[in-house]
Amino acid sequence: MKLLQLSLILLISMPIVYAQNADCIKAYNAAVEKIKQKDYEGAIIDYGNAIKADPNYDKAYYNRGTASLRLKNYDAAAADFSKTVTITPEYAKAHYYLGYVKMKKKNYKDALVDFSRAIKYDSEIYDAYYYRGYIQMLDENLDKAIQDFAEAAKLDPENSKTHYNAGVCYYKLKKYIDAANSFTLAYDLNAEYPKALYYRAMSFSKLEKYEKAINDFNVYVDAEPSIEGYYNRALNYSKLENTEAALSDYRAALQIDPMHVASLKNVANIGIKTKDYPAAANAFTSLSKAEPDVESHFLNAGICHFNASSYGETLKSLDALIAKNPKHAEALFNRSNAYAKLGQNDRACADVRASAELGFDKAFQYVASYCN
Repeated sequence: MKLLQLSLILLISMPIVYAQNADCIKAYNAAVEKIKQKDYEGAIIDYGNAIKADPNYDKAYYNRGTASLRLKNYDAAAADFSKTVTITPEYAKAHYYLGYVKMKKKNYKDALVDFSRAIKYDSEIYDAYYYRGYIQMLDENLDKAIQDFAEAAKLDPENSKTHYNAGVCYYKLKKYIDAANSFTLAYDLNAEYPKALYYRAMSFSKLEKYEKAINDFNVYVDAEPSIEGYYNRALNYSKLENTEAALSDYRAALQIDPMHVASLKNVANIGIKTKDYPAAANAFTSLSKAEPDVESHFLNAGICHFNASSYGETLKSLDALIAKNPKHAEALFNRSNAYAKLGQNDRACADVRASAELGFDKAFQYVASYCN
Protein backbone atom coordinates (compact mmCIF):
# COMPACT_ATOMS: atom_id res chain seq x y z
CA MET A 1 0.00 0.00 0.00
CA LYS A 2 1.33 3.41 -1.07
CA LEU A 3 2.40 5.77 1.75
CA LEU A 4 2.79 9.53 1.65
CA GLN A 5 6.15 10.88 0.63
CA LEU A 6 8.23 12.64 3.26
CA SER A 7 8.27 16.42 3.34
CA LEU A 8 10.32 18.84 5.38
CA ILE A 9 9.80 22.35 6.71
CA LEU A 10 13.00 23.61 8.30
CA LEU A 11 12.71 25.48 11.56
CA ILE A 12 15.64 27.85 11.62
CA SER A 13 16.67 29.73 14.74
CA MET A 14 17.43 33.22 13.45
CA PRO A 15 17.39 35.86 16.23
CA ILE A 16 20.15 38.43 16.42
CA VAL A 17 22.43 37.44 19.32
CA TYR A 18 24.20 39.55 21.90
CA ALA A 19 25.58 37.12 24.47
CA GLN A 20 28.56 35.93 22.41
CA ASN A 21 31.74 37.84 21.56
CA ALA A 22 31.78 40.40 18.76
CA ASP A 23 33.31 38.08 16.14
CA CYS A 24 30.71 35.42 16.86
CA ILE A 25 27.87 37.94 16.66
CA LYS A 26 29.12 39.35 13.37
CA ALA A 27 29.55 35.94 11.72
CA TYR A 28 26.24 34.59 13.02
CA ASN A 29 24.26 37.60 11.83
CA ALA A 30 25.96 37.42 8.43
CA ALA A 31 24.84 33.79 8.20
CA VAL A 32 21.28 34.76 9.09
CA GLU A 33 21.23 37.28 6.23
CA LYS A 34 22.53 34.67 3.78
CA ILE A 35 19.82 32.25 4.90
CA LYS A 36 17.23 34.92 4.06
CA GLN A 37 18.77 35.12 0.58
CA LYS A 38 18.82 31.29 0.32
CA ASP A 39 22.60 31.34 0.04
CA TYR A 40 23.00 28.20 2.12
CA GLU A 41 26.60 27.50 1.17
CA GLY A 42 27.60 31.01 2.18
CA ALA A 43 25.62 30.67 5.41
CA ILE A 44 27.45 27.46 6.27
CA ILE A 45 30.75 29.29 5.98
CA ASP A 46 29.56 32.14 8.23
CA TYR A 47 28.09 29.75 10.80
CA GLY A 48 31.44 28.02 10.80
CA ASN A 49 33.17 31.32 11.56
CA ALA A 50 30.73 31.93 14.42
CA ILE A 51 31.57 28.48 15.79
CA LYS A 52 35.31 29.24 15.57
CA ALA A 53 34.67 32.33 17.66
CA ASP A 54 32.52 30.40 20.15
CA PRO A 55 32.89 26.57 19.86
CA ASN A 56 30.01 26.02 22.30
CA TYR A 57 27.38 28.13 20.57
CA ASP A 58 24.53 25.65 20.10
CA LYS A 59 22.38 27.81 17.77
CA ALA A 60 25.24 28.16 15.30
CA TYR A 61 25.63 24.39 15.10
CA TYR A 62 21.88 23.93 14.81
CA ASN A 63 21.44 26.47 12.04
CA ARG A 64 24.49 25.23 10.17
CA GLY A 65 22.85 21.82 10.34
CA THR A 66 19.60 23.14 8.86
CA ALA A 67 21.55 24.83 6.06
CA SER A 68 23.33 21.56 5.27
CA LEU A 69 19.97 19.84 5.31
CA ARG A 70 18.72 22.31 2.70
CA LEU A 71 21.61 21.17 0.51
CA LYS A 72 20.83 17.49 1.31
CA ASN A 73 24.25 17.10 2.90
CA TYR A 74 22.92 14.70 5.49
CA ASP A 75 26.21 13.67 7.08
CA ALA A 76 27.22 17.25 7.80
CA ALA A 77 23.74 18.05 9.09
CA ALA A 78 23.76 15.01 11.40
CA ALA A 79 27.15 16.01 12.80
CA ASP A 80 25.93 19.52 13.63
CA PHE A 81 22.65 18.37 15.17
CA SER A 82 24.57 15.83 17.27
CA LYS A 83 26.91 18.57 18.48
CA THR A 84 23.92 20.79 19.28
CA VAL A 85 22.32 18.22 21.60
CA THR A 86 25.70 17.44 23.17
CA ILE A 87 25.97 21.09 24.17
CA THR A 88 22.27 21.49 24.99
CA PRO A 89 20.58 18.09 25.60
CA GLU A 90 17.11 19.67 25.84
CA TYR A 91 17.35 21.25 22.36
CA ALA A 92 14.17 19.61 21.03
CA LYS A 93 14.33 20.75 17.41
CA ALA A 94 17.89 19.50 17.08
CA HIS A 95 16.77 16.07 18.29
CA TYR A 96 13.94 16.20 15.76
CA TYR A 97 16.19 17.03 12.81
CA LEU A 98 18.75 14.48 13.89
CA GLY A 99 15.96 11.92 13.72
CA TYR A 100 14.85 13.26 10.35
CA VAL A 101 18.33 12.87 8.89
CA LYS A 102 18.61 9.33 10.21
CA MET A 103 15.20 8.52 8.75
CA LYS A 104 16.29 9.84 5.35
CA LYS A 105 19.26 7.49 5.57
CA LYS A 106 16.87 4.65 6.50
CA ASN A 107 18.32 4.31 10.00
CA TYR A 108 14.79 4.00 11.38
CA LYS A 109 15.63 2.47 14.73
CA ASP A 110 17.84 5.36 15.82
CA ALA A 111 15.50 7.91 14.24
CA LEU A 112 12.72 6.70 16.53
CA VAL A 113 14.91 7.41 19.56
CA ASP A 114 15.62 10.94 18.38
CA PHE A 115 11.99 11.72 17.59
CA SER A 116 11.04 10.48 21.06
CA ARG A 117 13.66 12.75 22.64
CA ALA A 118 12.32 15.69 20.64
CA ILE A 119 8.83 14.98 21.98
CA LYS A 120 10.19 14.63 25.52
CA TYR A 121 11.61 18.15 25.42
CA ASP A 122 8.83 19.72 23.34
CA SER A 123 5.50 17.94 23.15
CA GLU A 124 4.20 20.27 20.44
CA ILE A 125 6.43 19.38 17.49
CA TYR A 126 3.91 18.04 15.00
CA ASP A 127 6.50 16.50 12.67
CA ALA A 128 8.14 14.53 15.47
CA TYR A 129 4.86 12.71 16.13
CA TYR A 130 4.08 12.37 12.44
CA TYR A 131 7.42 10.87 11.43
CA ARG A 132 7.60 8.67 14.50
CA GLY A 133 4.19 7.39 13.47
CA TYR A 134 5.38 7.02 9.89
CA ILE A 135 8.29 4.80 10.95
CA GLN A 136 6.03 2.78 13.24
CA MET A 137 3.75 2.25 10.25
CA LEU A 138 6.65 1.06 8.08
CA ASP A 139 7.60 -1.36 10.87
CA GLU A 140 3.98 -2.57 11.09
CA ASN A 141 3.67 -1.28 14.67
CA LEU A 142 0.27 -0.04 13.63
CA ASP A 143 -1.35 0.66 17.01
CA LYS A 144 1.63 2.80 18.05
CA ALA A 145 1.57 4.54 14.70
CA ILE A 146 -2.11 5.40 15.15
CA GLN A 147 -1.37 6.86 18.57
CA ASP A 148 1.31 9.12 17.11
CA PHE A 149 -0.89 10.20 14.20
CA ALA A 150 -3.62 11.04 16.72
CA GLU A 151 -1.21 13.28 18.66
CA ALA A 152 -0.06 14.88 15.41
CA ALA A 153 -3.68 15.52 14.43
CA LYS A 154 -4.30 17.33 17.72
CA LEU A 155 -1.46 19.72 16.86
CA ASP A 156 -2.48 20.16 13.23
CA PRO A 157 -6.01 18.87 12.61
CA GLU A 158 -6.08 20.36 9.10
CA ASN A 159 -3.18 18.26 7.81
CA SER A 160 -4.67 15.65 5.47
CA LYS A 161 -1.60 13.40 5.35
CA THR A 162 -1.95 12.58 9.05
CA HIS A 163 -5.51 11.36 8.62
CA TYR A 164 -4.59 9.48 5.44
CA ASN A 165 -1.80 7.49 7.07
CA ALA A 166 -3.95 6.81 10.13
CA GLY A 167 -6.48 5.40 7.66
CA VAL A 168 -3.80 3.16 6.15
CA CYS A 169 -3.03 1.78 9.60
CA TYR A 170 -6.68 1.16 10.42
CA TYR A 171 -7.16 -0.53 7.05
CA LYS A 172 -4.24 -2.88 7.67
CA LEU A 173 -5.70 -3.68 11.09
CA LYS A 174 -9.04 -4.49 9.37
CA LYS A 175 -10.74 -1.71 11.30
CA TYR A 176 -12.59 -0.61 8.22
CA ILE A 177 -15.06 1.80 9.85
CA ASP A 178 -12.20 3.74 11.46
CA ALA A 179 -10.30 3.57 8.18
CA ALA A 180 -13.22 4.98 6.22
CA ASN A 181 -13.63 7.81 8.74
CA SER A 182 -9.93 8.71 8.52
CA PHE A 183 -9.92 8.68 4.73
CA THR A 184 -13.04 10.86 4.78
CA LEU A 185 -11.21 13.43 6.91
CA ALA A 186 -8.20 13.31 4.58
CA TYR A 187 -10.32 13.76 1.46
CA ASP A 188 -12.55 16.45 2.95
CA LEU A 189 -9.46 18.46 3.86
CA ASN A 190 -7.91 17.99 0.46
CA ALA A 191 -10.20 17.22 -2.48
CA GLU A 192 -7.10 16.90 -4.68
CA TYR A 193 -6.36 13.70 -2.80
CA PRO A 194 -7.88 10.87 -4.88
CA LYS A 195 -5.85 8.16 -3.15
CA ALA A 196 -7.77 8.82 0.06
CA LEU A 197 -10.99 8.30 -1.86
CA TYR A 198 -9.64 5.08 -3.35
CA TYR A 199 -8.90 3.61 0.07
CA ARG A 200 -12.21 4.79 1.44
CA ALA A 201 -13.81 2.85 -1.41
CA MET A 202 -11.71 -0.18 -0.47
CA SER A 203 -12.88 0.19 3.14
CA PHE A 204 -16.52 0.41 2.07
CA SER A 205 -16.02 -2.71 -0.03
CA LYS A 206 -14.69 -4.61 2.99
CA LEU A 207 -17.76 -3.43 4.89
CA GLU A 208 -19.92 -4.82 2.05
CA LYS A 209 -21.19 -1.33 1.23
CA TYR A 210 -20.68 -1.96 -2.45
CA GLU A 211 -22.73 0.93 -3.83
CA LYS A 212 -20.82 3.42 -1.66
CA ALA A 213 -17.58 1.84 -2.79
CA ILE A 214 -18.59 2.16 -6.43
CA ASN A 215 -19.50 5.83 -5.95
CA ASP A 216 -16.03 6.53 -4.58
CA PHE A 217 -14.35 4.50 -7.31
CA ASN A 218 -16.30 6.52 -9.89
CA VAL A 219 -14.75 9.76 -8.66
CA TYR A 220 -11.33 8.16 -8.23
CA VAL A 221 -11.25 6.69 -11.74
CA ASP A 222 -12.30 10.02 -13.23
CA ALA A 223 -9.39 11.70 -11.44
CA GLU A 224 -6.84 8.91 -11.91
CA PRO A 225 -7.73 6.23 -14.48
CA SER A 226 -5.80 3.21 -13.26
CA ILE A 227 -5.74 -0.55 -13.25
CA GLU A 228 -6.40 -0.68 -9.51
CA GLY A 229 -9.40 1.63 -9.81
CA TYR A 230 -11.05 -0.22 -12.67
CA TYR A 231 -10.26 -3.66 -11.27
CA ASN A 232 -11.57 -3.00 -7.78
CA ARG A 233 -14.67 -1.24 -9.06
CA ALA A 234 -15.30 -4.33 -11.19
CA LEU A 235 -15.09 -6.54 -8.11
CA ASN A 236 -17.77 -4.43 -6.45
CA TYR A 237 -19.98 -4.58 -9.53
CA SER A 238 -19.60 -8.35 -9.42
CA LYS A 239 -20.77 -8.38 -5.80
CA LEU A 240 -23.93 -6.61 -7.01
CA GLU A 241 -24.20 -9.15 -9.86
CA ASN A 242 -23.78 -6.42 -12.46
CA THR A 243 -21.75 -8.63 -14.77
CA GLU A 244 -21.86 -6.25 -17.73
CA ALA A 245 -20.41 -3.33 -15.75
CA ALA A 246 -17.81 -5.59 -14.15
CA LEU A 247 -16.70 -6.92 -17.53
CA SER A 248 -16.45 -3.38 -18.88
CA ASP A 249 -14.13 -2.42 -16.03
CA TYR A 250 -11.96 -5.51 -16.39
CA ARG A 251 -11.56 -4.65 -20.06
CA ALA A 252 -10.70 -1.05 -19.14
CA ALA A 253 -7.96 -2.38 -16.85
CA LEU A 254 -6.69 -4.55 -19.70
CA GLN A 255 -6.55 -1.51 -21.98
CA ILE A 256 -3.93 -0.16 -19.59
CA ASP A 257 -2.12 -3.49 -19.11
CA PRO A 258 -3.14 -6.29 -21.50
CA MET A 259 -1.36 -8.78 -19.25
CA HIS A 260 -3.04 -7.86 -15.96
CA VAL A 261 -3.47 -11.38 -14.63
CA ALA A 262 -6.32 -10.79 -12.17
CA SER A 263 -8.45 -9.03 -14.80
CA LEU A 264 -7.74 -11.73 -17.39
CA LYS A 265 -8.83 -14.43 -14.93
CA ASN A 266 -12.08 -12.65 -14.23
CA VAL A 267 -12.79 -12.06 -17.93
CA ALA A 268 -12.15 -15.76 -18.53
CA ASN A 269 -14.46 -16.78 -15.67
CA ILE A 270 -17.22 -14.46 -16.87
CA GLY A 271 -16.82 -15.85 -20.37
CA ILE A 272 -17.28 -19.40 -19.11
CA LYS A 273 -20.23 -18.41 -16.91
CA THR A 274 -22.00 -16.61 -19.77
CA LYS A 275 -20.87 -19.19 -22.35
CA ASP A 276 -18.95 -16.54 -24.27
CA TYR A 277 -16.26 -19.09 -25.09
CA PRO A 278 -14.34 -17.00 -27.63
CA ALA A 279 -13.82 -14.28 -25.01
CA ALA A 280 -12.84 -16.86 -22.40
CA ALA A 281 -10.45 -18.55 -24.84
CA ASN A 282 -8.76 -15.25 -25.68
CA ALA A 283 -8.35 -14.45 -21.98
CA PHE A 284 -6.81 -17.85 -21.23
CA THR A 285 -4.51 -17.48 -24.24
CA SER A 286 -3.27 -14.16 -22.85
CA LEU A 287 -2.89 -15.78 -19.42
CA SER A 288 -0.73 -18.50 -20.96
CA LYS A 289 1.60 -15.74 -22.17
CA ALA A 290 1.53 -13.86 -18.88
CA GLU A 291 2.07 -17.03 -16.81
CA PRO A 292 3.67 -19.56 -19.16
CA ASP A 293 4.44 -21.99 -16.34
CA VAL A 294 0.75 -22.42 -15.44
CA GLU A 295 -0.37 -25.44 -17.45
CA SER A 296 -4.08 -24.93 -16.73
CA HIS A 297 -4.11 -21.73 -18.80
CA PHE A 298 -3.15 -23.66 -21.93
CA LEU A 299 -5.64 -26.43 -21.16
CA ASN A 300 -8.50 -24.01 -20.48
CA ALA A 301 -7.71 -22.02 -23.61
CA GLY A 302 -7.90 -25.24 -25.61
CA ILE A 303 -11.19 -26.33 -24.03
CA CYS A 304 -12.79 -22.89 -24.58
CA HIS A 305 -11.62 -22.82 -28.21
CA PHE A 306 -13.15 -26.29 -28.61
CA ASN A 307 -16.46 -25.12 -27.13
CA ALA A 308 -16.34 -22.20 -29.58
CA SER A 309 -15.83 -24.72 -32.43
CA SER A 310 -12.39 -23.24 -33.16
CA TYR A 311 -10.64 -26.58 -33.49
CA GLY A 312 -7.50 -25.25 -35.12
CA GLU A 313 -7.01 -22.84 -32.21
CA THR A 314 -7.74 -25.73 -29.86
CA LEU A 315 -4.81 -27.62 -31.34
CA LYS A 316 -2.49 -24.62 -30.99
CA SER A 317 -3.18 -24.29 -27.28
CA LEU A 318 -2.99 -28.02 -26.54
CA ASP A 319 0.07 -28.54 -28.74
CA ALA A 320 1.87 -25.90 -26.69
CA LEU A 321 0.88 -27.62 -23.44
CA ILE A 322 1.82 -31.11 -24.62
CA ALA A 323 5.17 -29.80 -25.83
CA LYS A 324 5.78 -28.62 -22.27
CA ASN A 325 4.34 -31.79 -20.68
CA PRO A 326 4.07 -34.77 -23.07
CA LYS A 327 2.32 -36.83 -20.36
CA HIS A 328 -0.51 -34.40 -19.68
CA ALA A 329 -3.37 -36.91 -19.97
CA GLU A 330 -6.22 -34.40 -20.03
CA ALA A 331 -4.55 -32.32 -22.73
CA LEU A 332 -4.05 -35.45 -24.85
CA PHE A 333 -7.70 -36.39 -24.38
CA ASN A 334 -8.97 -32.96 -25.41
CA ARG A 335 -6.60 -32.82 -28.37
CA SER A 336 -7.98 -36.20 -29.50
CA ASN A 337 -11.46 -34.64 -29.53
CA ALA A 338 -10.23 -31.75 -31.69
CA TYR A 339 -8.56 -34.16 -34.11
CA ALA A 340 -11.80 -36.14 -34.31
CA LYS A 341 -13.79 -32.99 -35.15
CA LEU A 342 -11.27 -32.25 -37.92
CA GLY A 343 -11.59 -35.79 -39.27
CA GLN A 344 -8.00 -36.71 -38.35
CA ASN A 345 -8.95 -40.09 -36.90
CA ASP A 346 -5.45 -41.59 -36.73
CA ARG A 347 -4.23 -38.73 -34.59
CA ALA A 348 -7.40 -38.79 -32.50
CA CYS A 349 -6.86 -42.51 -31.85
CA ALA A 350 -3.19 -42.05 -30.92
CA ASP A 351 -3.97 -39.29 -28.44
CA VAL A 352 -6.94 -41.01 -26.81
CA ARG A 353 -4.93 -44.22 -26.39
CA ALA A 354 -2.05 -42.29 -24.83
CA SER A 355 -4.47 -40.51 -22.49
CA ALA A 356 -6.06 -43.81 -21.44
CA GLU A 357 -2.66 -45.37 -20.81
CA LEU A 358 -1.87 -42.45 -18.50
CA GLY A 359 -5.04 -43.27 -16.53
CA PHE A 360 -7.42 -40.52 -17.64
CA ASP A 361 -10.86 -42.09 -17.05
CA LYS A 362 -12.81 -40.30 -19.78
CA ALA A 363 -10.37 -41.49 -22.41
CA PHE A 364 -11.39 -45.14 -21.99
CA GLN A 365 -14.91 -44.27 -23.17
CA TYR A 366 -13.61 -42.94 -26.48
CA VAL A 367 -10.96 -45.46 -27.42
CA ALA A 368 -13.40 -47.73 -29.21
CA SER A 369 -15.08 -44.94 -31.21
CA TYR A 370 -11.84 -43.16 -32.21
CA CYS A 371 -9.83 -46.32 -32.93
CA ASN A 372 -12.22 -48.39 -35.13
